[in-house]
Amino acid sequence: MLKLTHAPALLASLVLLLPTASAGGNDMGVMTPAVSTAQLSNDTDVLFMETATMSNLTEIATSRLALQKSSDPNVRAFAQMMIDDHTKAQNELNALAAQKGVKLADKPGADQRLQGNKLSTLTGAAFDAEYKKVQVAGHDMTLMLIKTYRTIGKDAAVLAYAAKIEPVVAGHLEMAKGLPGG
Repeated sequence: MLKLTHAPALLASLVLLLPTASAGGNDMGVMTPAVSTAQLSNDTDVLFMETATMSNLTEIATSRLALQKSSDPNVRAFAQMMIDDHTKAQNELNALAAQKGVKLADKPGADQRLQGNKLSTLTGAAFDAEYKKVQVAGHDMTLMLIKTYRTIGKDAAVLAYAAKIEPVVAGHLEMAKGLPGG
């Protein structure tokens, strides 16, 4: 039976044996884990930055899909605006995180990627309706999270970022509600 005093060493050994994503371009076969700071922390400010990152990355990915799949000019214009606005917001957030030594996720969460997979199977009006649904739900949830964070956040710079993006997200939500489809 293992003594608990050996548990940290055992855990460290097991972590070294687990398969992880390659850092890319590494010809030595060395694998590095793709772990964001939020996966290792329960800090409110870090969690907000990660949540905002997931939102931005999802909006960019689903909107790129909309540019490929939708023929509706209103959907396409909205999608391009989402790509532009969320890319700008994520660039600002990446710079803020870097200043604070926070590593952010580099792709949307599994649930968000699943939504993207569903969108990729649709075409025409069915795509537009589902894209609208995803956009409304995503912006609604993000707006709620921003408002929650602004009541409990501690980091002045992250709070300023949240205050800056809140009206933009609220505007996106209203525009998403006006998209064609269900």
